[in-house]
Amino acid sequence: MAASIKTSHYQIIIIFISVGYGLFLSFGVPIESIKDREWYLIYAYNSYSLFLKYGSFGLISLIVNEPIWLLINIILYQIFDPANVVRIIIWFSATLVAYSVLRIDSRFLFFLLLILFFPTVIKNHIVHLRQGLAISLFVLAYFGKSSSLRFILFLLTPLIHSSFFVILFLLLSVKIFEKARFALDLRVASICILTFALGLTITVAAVILGARQGGLYGVGFTSVSGLGFIFWALTLFLYVLQGSVFCKKYTFAIAMLVFYCVTYFFLEVSGRIFESTIIIVLLASLELSGLRRKIFVFMVIFFTVYFYISRLGHPVFGWGL
Repeated sequence: MAASIKTSHYQIIIIFISVGYGLFLSFGVPIESIKDREWYLIYAYNSYSLFLKYGSFGLISLIVNEPIWLLINIILYQIFDPANVVRIIIWFSATLVAYSVLRIDSRFLFFLLLILFFPTVIKNHIVHLRQGLAISLFVLAYFGKSSSLRFILFLLTPLIHSSFFVILFLLLSVKIFEKARFALDLRVASICILTFALGLTITVAAVILGARQGGLYGVGFTSVSGLGFIFWALTLFLYVLQGSVFCKKYTFAIAMLVFYCVTYFFLEVSGRIFESTIIIVLLASLELSGLRRKIFVFMVIFFTVYFYISRLGHPVFGWGL
């Protein structure tokens, strides 16, 4: 805690900021004319039919097709119209993410605020709302103190957004490596092999299990700009340079960076999976030291400013229609 900010005062400040952040995204951004927004409005009133449809194919089909997401929409639609169902989901997830991030350490308030407006973070409360909701629960669980509550929240996340099946598998693998006291180089090698194998099998598994994403993504060399790869590859490089103590403490963040870099060029869905953990990856940078921290903060500021400036004149910075 910063000496100039009392804990109680800081808590009040971040509650106001978090609520305001959620209200801005739920009411300040148009409810329509946003990419994918039409589908979320449809989810609001059609989730019951989808729940029955997936359930008719069996329990596994229902589980891999995000049943908790459907149930949330079913319940909210009993009370609110579709537009307000979407607003409530945006407000809840954005507010929860903001509070979970801002309470980490008052000394880094500016950087924590910057994270909230980092393009990939804020996008999940504008475009990918289902993913944003799952992320809000995952971040709360990841930094939570109650083991039972954390366990429940972790289990809920893949039932809201299926990317968390992969993420929880990697998180569990990291914990197993830690319990087994693997040396750092062995952990890294194991993670590389594991992520490569995951990249090759994710799409096939989705098709076999009947997940809706199975037919949307494939495995193969993709056409990409490379900007994201360069940014996150440099991040991985800085994290590794920080040393073994840092790498052992933040093995999961490094594992997700490795997953992204290893699968970037041949797995279409790698970016979407990685997006779900970007907050965890960014927050690890708070323990970078000296020049490495300055370089990383500069990278984040440059990437964020470049993104918004390059999209000036586009509807909702390119997220609109």
